Amino acid sequence: MPFKHQKARSKSYACHFRYFLTATLASVFVFSWSMTALAQLPVQLPQQPQEESAAPKWQPPDLVELPAEWWDEFDTISADVARQRFDMFLTAVEQRIDGLDAESLVAAQNARGNLENLIDLLQVAKQADAEIEFEPVLTQETYDLDALLALQSQLRDAENERAQLSLQIAQTERQQELLIQQRNNLLRQYQSTAKESPQRIIAGLRRVAARVEYELSLKRVENLEQELESIRDYQQRVTEQKEYALENLDGSGADLEDLAARVEAAYTRISDTSQNVAAVQKQLLNALSAESVKSSLELLRKQQLTRASVEASLAQLEAALIERQSSWYQFRAGELESSYDQDKAATDAQGLIEETLEQIDVWSAQSQSTLVSRPSDNSLNTIKNFELAQTVARETLESIEQIRAISDDLRLIQEVLTTELINSRSGLSKAWAKFKLTTASGWRAIKGAIDYELFSIGEVPVTPGGLFKAFLIILIAYAISRVIRHLLDHATGQAKFSNSPAIYTLGRLLHYIIMLIGVFAALGSIGMDFTNFALIAGALSVGIGFGLQAIVNNFVSGLILLFEGSLRIGDYIELDSGLAGVVKEINTRATIVNSNDGVDVVVPNSELVTTKLTNWTLRENMGRLRIPFGVAYGTDKELVKEAALEAANDMEFILLHDKGREPQVRLVNFGDSALEFELLAWVSRPGIRRPHRVRASFLWALETKLTEAGIEIPFPQRDVHIKRKARLLAKVKLESEDMDDDGESAGDAKPGEPKPAST
Repeated sequence: MPFKHQKARSKSYACHFRYFLTATLASVFVFSWSMTALAQLPVQLPQQPQEESAAPKWQPPDLVELPAEWWDEFDTISADVARQRFDMFLTAVEQRIDGLDAESLVAAQNARGNLENLIDLLQVAKQADAEIEFEPVLTQETYDLDALLALQSQLRDAENERAQLSLQIAQTERQQELLIQQRNNLLRQYQSTAKESPQRIIAGLRRVAARVEYELSLKRVENLEQELESIRDYQQRVTEQKEYALENLDGSGADLEDLAARVEAAYTRISDTSQNVAAVQKQLLNALSAESVKSSLELLRKQQLTRASVEASLAQLEAALIERQSSWYQFRAGELESSYDQDKAATDAQGLIEETLEQIDVWSAQSQSTLVSRPSDNSLNTIKNFELAQTVARETLESIEQIRAISDDLRLIQEVLTTELINSRSGLSKAWAKFKLTTASGWRAIKGAIDYELFSIGEVPVTPGGLFKAFLIILIAYAISRVIRHLLDHATGQAKFSNSPAIYTLGRLLHYIIMLIGVFAALGSIGMDFTNFALIAGALSVGIGFGLQAIVNNFVSGLILLFEGSLRIGDYIELDSGLAGVVKEINTRATIVNSNDGVDVVVPNSELVTTKLTNWTLRENMGRLRIPFGVAYGTDKELVKEAALEAANDMEFILLHDKGREPQVRLVNFGDSALEFELLAWVSRPGIRRPHRVRASFLWALETKLTEAGIEIPFPQRDVHIKRKARLLAKVKLESEDMDDDGESAGDAKPGEPKPAST
């Protein structure tokens, strides 16, 4: 029994174990499945009390008490939260303005509406994509001229887009400066208004709107700069592909006959457009010749003439472009004529481009003026003409853009053709062709600068080139005059013409004439018209009468001196002012006189004509000097004469053996203290020019001779005789008698008293 009982218990234990094991495995499976399911569900943390977990709710800034950094609450957060805060702010604003009066309410609602629009624009600008979609860059292994021009067109379009973006950036940055000023003004206005006043609320709205608009402009500049950078990258790719295309041009497969036909058709179009210009000119002439000229019809005809002129120029550019393309393909095919002149072709193309581009500004101005013009009346015919004229103006502006594009293409194709023609040469021919090409390019650049209009005189434009040409003409005239005067000076160096005043006068007159001709030629070279010379002379006479009187007076006086011959180079003159010297130059305004001290004195010509002067060397080659001196009374006159003549014989410049002009000594006066003599001596021209030297030398020698002869030169002496009246003598006599009667005498004088003088 125990065994059975034990066996039964063992069996019961096994059943319970199996049941326990099964239950345990089931529990593990359920727990595992539950944990997997829980992992896929959002985890929910146990909720804390609301007052401990919830952050403080954001409150929009108050319009009447905006803090200094109020914008940071909108700018330093995400776009979605910023939008929510803007909506909350607008809601708060709506609640704030509800209680305003009718007039203030309208102004506040308008300001709120403007603010809401600016916020929407700012959100759109922040979400905008700055990327630009470009036309795919044309990439090929080899390129023909059409493909090259397609790349050129892409590059040109990108450049136009870049220029527009740069302009928009500059305008927006200028707008930012104005917005900053507006914000400062609104801040001062906001601070000056009372709180809780309607004006404070409206000023706060405008202040917020100004800041939002400023942020909008900043974002726009940022987006534009990103677009600009994209365009620059695109330009770089197109430029690199263009350079590759220039190195891999292929002219095979071109139909030369088709190109020749296109060239012929282009020249036919030139003829047609020229005829069209003539026809429109005739129509304009008929409109202007009518009895009553209608302004609307005149405007239409003028605009049609402008369009016809644009189309004619466009046809010429297209013909030149097709012709250069044909020449390039012929060169690649080896069929280009040997007589083809590449220099002339390049010059003609450049000249056509420059001439056409110069006219573009005029055509554009005329067309734009037509677009903004308004009819003079409301008649149906007038309005119709104005509408037609404006349509023609828009077509003209489109043709002008085509001219710019074709000019760019023509310049490119001409460079390609010229480069390949030059590279086909060798040696000195190639070097010379490159040199001419380089100098031609430089000359065109210089020519553009020298042809720039500085100002105009009437209808004559004055350019740097014209001024330089005028200066060059005057310089050449001066050089010619200088050469002629040098030749005349060389002639005066010969004995035959030595010191000839006629040669000098001739030289000065030729100088004035040549310079006058040069000035007129220079003024004529810049386009001045001298047909109205009487008017110019009248204007000059007025100027002379007021401001140039003294200058003209001196100039005319100089001419008088030259023609009259009363004053010549080398003459020794003496003025009333005491100036004495040799004439060195007679110029247009003044005469140069070299004084005895070696100083050049400038004397106005008018003074030499109107005042008295002494010319010591005008007619004679010699002159007589008078040198006075004196000796004591009682001196032998013959001895004095002998001493004076001996002193004269020792002098230079004095003529001793010229018959009738020997030195003479004359007694001329009985002076107060001496016998007064005078030496009369004729001296040569060099002596006349040195009168003080001759006089000083003679006096020196005379004093020596007189001393040797024992002749006295007296000091100046005077005898003074004093006459007293009889009344004074009687008074003196009476006083002396009274003194005798009183017993006064010299012996009775007291000690220390002066004795009376004896008479």
